[in-house]
Amino acid sequence: MKSNYLTFLFFSTLLFTSFAVVSAQDIKNENEKSINREDMPTSSLTMINRFWNKEKKVDFYRQKNGEMISYEAKLEWNDYQYSIEFDSEGSLVNVEQLIDFNDIPVASQNTITEELSKQYTRFRFIRIQRQYSAEEADDRYEILEDVIDEDYEDLIIRFEIVVDAQNKAVMGSFESLFDEHGNMIQKRRIVRRSLDNIW
Repeated sequence: MKSNYLTFLFFSTLLFTSFAVVSAQDIKNENEKSINREDMPTSSLTMINRFWNKEKKVDFYRQKNGEMISYEAKLEWNDYQYSIEFDSEGSLVNVEQLIDFNDIPVASQNTITEELSKQYTRFRFIRIQRQYSAEEADDRYEILEDVIDEDYEDLIIRFEIVVDAQNKAVMGSFESLFDEHGNMIQKRRIVRRSLDNIW
């Protein structure tokens, strides 16, 4: 009888812990809507127009994640797909480049794979982006110019990776952010995935 009680207590604790981990985990509940060029914040268009004229095909989107509003411009340049993110005021936040996993340095690949293997029994890559950002807010306006000039020395480089994955406790889509060495910085469970508008 005591053995049965201990077994019940063990599995109850395990179930509660698993639920707590999932509940405490950051959630990405993003809604992305296609918009017209004139619906973008003026300052974001000023920056886009510095590098690409109106004849260049650029797709524009408004994103809402909870209470946070942001804007994105998506375009193809030099055989890569780019996503340029702006905050609600039109200030540049980061530039993301759609890449393959093999575009990541091998050492970082190994670290990322090892981390994902620890968290999930099965996973597959859905989307991988190289993210360029600046440490200081005052330097953000230079991010796009540095990326175009391929001058990455002063930029923060990270990898944003979306996977479909599962383990004994959870199954679903997850977005993880890794530093340039492959160390995980953040993980979010995706409730609504805005992949319909991915180029």
